[in-house]
Amino acid sequence: MKVLLILLSCLQLSLLAGESVNSGHAEVRLLSNLQSQQDETFYLGIEMAMDKGWHTYWQNPGDSGGAFDIIWESPEGFIIENVSWPTPELIPYPPLMTYGYEDYVLFPFQVFRAADSNLGVIKATINFLICADICVPESASIEIDLSTEQPSSLIADGIKSVPNRVMPVSLDANNQNLNLGFAFDGTINDAYFFTDNQGDIKHSASQKLRRLGDNNYELILEQASLTPDQLSGILKINDSGFIVMPTAVDASITNSFSINLFQALLFAFIGGLILNLMPCVFPVIALKTLSFIKISEHAPHQAKWHGWSYTVGVLSSFVAIALVLIGLKAAGESLGWGFQLQAPEIVGGLALLMVLIGFILLSDINIGTSLTSVGSKMQQGQSYSNSFATGVLAVVVASPCTAPFMGAALGFALVQPTAMSLIIFIMLGLGFALPYLMLSIVPSLVAWLPKPGAWMETFKQIMAFPMFATAIWLIWVFAQQTSSTDLVILMGLILVMGFGLWFGRSRNRTQNIGISVIVLLSVIFGLASLDKTVTQKLAEDDSLTWQAGIEEQLQAQQQAYFINFTAAWCITCQANEQIALSRDPVKEFFNTNNIKYIKADWTNRNDDITNTLSSYNRSGVPLYVFWKPGMQTPKILPAILTEGYILGL
Repeated sequence: MKVLLILLSCLQLSLLAGESVNSGHAEVRLLSNLQSQQDETFYLGIEMAMDKGWHTYWQNPGDSGGAFDIIWESPEGFIIENVSWPTPELIPYPPLMTYGYEDYVLFPFQVFRAADSNLGVIKATINFLICADICVPESASIEIDLSTEQPSSLIADGIKSVPNRVMPVSLDANNQNLNLGFAFDGTINDAYFFTDNQGDIKHSASQKLRRLGDNNYELILEQASLTPDQLSGILKINDSGFIVMPTAVDASITNSFSINLFQALLFAFIGGLILNLMPCVFPVIALKTLSFIKISEHAPHQAKWHGWSYTVGVLSSFVAIALVLIGLKAAGESLGWGFQLQAPEIVGGLALLMVLIGFILLSDINIGTSLTSVGSKMQQGQSYSNSFATGVLAVVVASPCTAPFMGAALGFALVQPTAMSLIIFIMLGLGFALPYLMLSIVPSLVAWLPKPGAWMETFKQIMAFPMFATAIWLIWVFAQQTSSTDLVILMGLILVMGFGLWFGRSRNRTQNIGISVIVLLSVIFGLASLDKTVTQKLAEDDSLTWQAGIEEQLQAQQQAYFINFTAAWCITCQANEQIALSRDPVKEFFNTNNIKYIKADWTNRNDDITNTLSSYNRSGVPLYVFWKPGMQTPKILPAILTEGYILGL
């Protein structure tokens, strides 16, 4: 008798909770949280307890699978809403990525009933796909009697797993990527965006999180094919899900300024050629040409090998810069061309190097391994390492310059796969090294060069002054980035270096090594002790200060604007300031036509500016952007400006 009573009790409890049905690889049952017969709204829940390692799918299953479908039978006066989807999990099945729920899930459904409706039996037939190493379509017919059913606490847990907070986002198209921007207070360990619709993004592609500054972040998604008009879904941050409402994708910038691989390679090559004419590079190239004349006189058969050594130095440097940029970007950093000059230590070190080279050129100091290749070994054509080092130095001093065509090519390169990015940087290096390489491998071109003579020593000394001028400019940049105390430290290091050169010129080899070590340690410790806490702005003018979102604000106000993305260490930027932007006719043109002039200063690192440059497919400065009412998209202006060009806008 006791056994019979126990069996009857278990049967009653089973009926109260909704009978569980085994579909083959899951136990499925229907639950409710109805508290009383007077409740006009409550939840039903379909619970699926799957076999270990088995899973079913979210509304967008990802690369494979499918969502369930359900047929309801309910008393008159009942409305059962669509499922409230819990935040899904990533279920990888290489090379595919799927979205769903593993082992256990409860799907909540909100129910509304008329006040005069009668409680009764609700039935559901659910068809779903359940997978492990294989996928099996299964079905379960389940029911619950609301007149006798007791509320289940499991419903509350299921509702908690459903996102209920909306996350405001922005969406910008950038080549083949979609940049999803959002703000979040707190530490983010991981983030993932589950899109509602298949075909919007590549599910199997990794989603890279990048911090833009403060509490602002950007999740980089790889779009599947065509840029979608809008995206919606769930943004999962750590273990919490947030609703992303349908958000329009801003694709105007990308569509207007994108280039293809062939154009990027061509632009990189042409930009490298033009880079030789930039003022930051000319002194080093001139000195290399000077040494080449001597090589051609003393050892013409070695000329081509010096040319190749120089080219290898150039290409190695460009590849090294590319790898650093690619690696740091993969780690979530926001960087661009010339990024190293945003560090005062590097700017100060380059200033010291330029002063050192200037001292060497003016003096009779014989440093056979100097980077300028003006020592005796180089003059005799015996040191290929010096030619290699000159190629490295040429790239280092070229980094503040951006030649025409370079900006678009490098912006394209930094959003491509690693191999493609490296090819573009190599093409830039080939263009940069080509003039000297051609001189070395085509002997007939040497006839166009001046004959060796006493003028070469005078020319060598004259080249010291462009080096000093470059050093003065770098010191000015350094002053924009640091405090007056740091500036005094840098000037003191120049004094120490000059004294070391003077004191060591008549000493023996051992003493010279000792003096060099002392000077080198002084420079290292001096640069390491920089404070860098006080920063100064570029010279004041009538410009407005750039801030993130300013373009959208001005466009909404129908306000014309001209944005100057610049940096103190960018020689091209400063040249454009002098020959065009600071001219009175240009200022009058801006005032007369009510054009807001905005300056975005990238002298020191600014992730917001870096990301805006990236949105325009640029990796460095200068960048000039113009917009006025009536224009569909902003206009990108050439890297080299003239007064007449601006007045013709």
